[in-house]
Amino acid sequence: MKKKIIIALIVIILLIVVFFATKNPLAKEIYDGCKNIKSYIVVKTSDEYNKLDSEKKYYKSEKNIRIPILIYHEIPTEKPTRDLYYMQTTATQFEKQIKGLLEEGYTFISYQDLADYYDGAKALSEKSVLIGFDDGWADNYYNAFPILKKYNIPAAIYVVDDLVGTDGYFNWEQAEEMSRSGLISIFSHGRTHIFYDKESVETLISDVEIAYENIEKHVGKAKIRVFTYPYGACRQDQIEALYEKGYIQNMTDDEINKSDSLELKSLHRYYVKQNESAYKIIRNINELN
Repeated sequence: MKKKIIIALIVIILLIVVFFATKNPLAKEIYDGCKNIKSYIVVKTSDEYNKLDSEKKYYKSEKNIRIPILIYHEIPTEKPTRDLYYMQTTATQFEKQIKGLLEEGYTFISYQDLADYYDGAKALSEKSVLIGFDDGWADNYYNAFPILKKYNIPAAIYVVDDLVGTDGYFNWEQAEEMSRSGLISIFSHGRTHIFYDKESVETLISDVEIAYENIEKHVGKAKIRVFTYPYGACRQDQIEALYEKGYIQNMTDDEINKSDSLELKSLHRYYVKQNESAYKIIRNINELN
């Protein structure tokens, strides 16, 4: 009863604040804060989310679990404009999201963990989550990497070969340093950032293999190769061709991976927004199809 009263009061406050939100910047901040509090309460009081077991682990054949891959891009220090909320997450907010997920019992896994799980060689918790960063922005090194080290979180960065070391992007020495930490996997996001669905299968394969030659030259050879399509643009014949060559592949579709339909050739990923609390992320990934 007490929780219902609290929620009712918050709804009333929201109705009052939203009336002024478009005219008053302070009211807008209060409104955003209230939404986060509401998300927290909704998740905290939901049996559907709390029933997930963070301790027990399952093999792929034992239980159908949900495995989200969270996508980030830039991790700046300054708060982004609203139209960049899905491309930029401040370092402060990123750390809050990481801490919140850890507090809720989530375990951060790597692509190697996921591949081992797929092969039946590893069990995963119902609260497993994987983090990836598109493009190879410099602030992934300066801002995200220290946070990941602080909490001992594995993550993947998908680099665009011809952007590495250019203005706004980290260089190969920084990539090698992150890889050497044992936490960061450097994977490919293409030789260049183009719409590969408009290219031939041969061009795609050639570009990806050249990109990986460069990655392995600078950071060493990995057990697995993961490719993320720029813009999420791809064709089924390209997916099949790369998979035959052993590549795990990422889609960009705001969907969730499930054990009973898990495909390493077409993994689903969810865009994290700047204004999402950890609890809103949890709510959203548990509502994805």
